[in-house]
Order: sequence, then structure tokens, then C-alpha cells
Amino acid sequence: MPKKILPSHVLATMVAALLLICVFPINSEETDNDSTTMKPPARKPFLVAGKMPHLTGILKQHWDDPDLALTSEQQKVLLEIRANTMSAVMGLAQELEPLESSLAQQAMEGAPPEQLAPLVDTISTLKTRATMVHLTCLHNTMEVLDDRQLTLLLGESETH
Repeated sequence: MPKKILPSHVLATMVAALLLICVFPINSEETDNDSTTMKPPARKPFLVAGKMPHLTGILKQHWDDPDLALTSEQQKVLLEIRANTMSAVMGLAQELEPLESSLAQQAMEGAPPEQLAPLVDTISTLKTRATMVHLTCLHNTMEVLDDRQLTLLLGESETH
């Protein structure tokens, strides 16, 4: 990889990395035994999947890291962003699951594509909404973190 990274690649990587922050836990105090912990859906309900680096574990590891230096106000806002995002995404994922199962079942039973088109449109609309929730989360997260913090997180993502 060349040492000089194009600004568009940096921005794309930052966008991808921060989008993941909004999807997975970022508070190192959360545990699976905590009834308030929200787990991501088994299948991601987004239009774009598998194209972004996984920085959530890195962020969790650095949540209280003095190098990252998140202020208590930043942590508060980031947790609020995450809670809002996860709530919306989980609701959409719950709506999607039966629709996707129904679509697959009907297709395997031989339903013609024309009959399935309205269901595909509904699924598409929900996935679009989920993607927009993530983009909003990403934007809001980028507003909270400063350039140094973003650079640090991106640097950590390259080492893992």
C-alpha cells in the first residue's frame, strides 16, 4: 500500500469505522448479563454489509484510554447516540426478520417474482431506513470526536 493515502480514502475509512461504532457496544462496562445491553441482529439490516472495518472492539479497549482522551461529555453523547441508534436498528431488524423469512419461503415454494415484488420493496424500504439510521449515527459521532481522536481510532484499526 502506498504511504500516501488519498483524502477520499481516509474519509471513506473514517465513515466506515465510525458507522460501526454506532452499531456495537462502546461502553466497556456493558456485559452480556446486563438486561439493558442491546445485541446486534444476527444479520445486519443494512444495504451495505461487510465493507467496513470492525473498530468496535478497539474502541471498547480504548474507551478510557488517556491517548483517546474522551471527555465525560463525549462519552455521554456517544452513549446516547449508540442507544438511539441501537434502538432504531433493533426495531427495524425485528420487522425485517419475518419479512425476509417469508420472502425466502415463498420463493422456495415457487412464488413468481412479480408476486414477491411488493415484499421485496417493503424489505428494501426497511433496509434503507436502517442504513439512514447508521449514516445519522456516523454523522453525529463525527461531530463529537475531534480529528486527533478519529485519526487515533483509524490508526488502531489498521493494526488489527
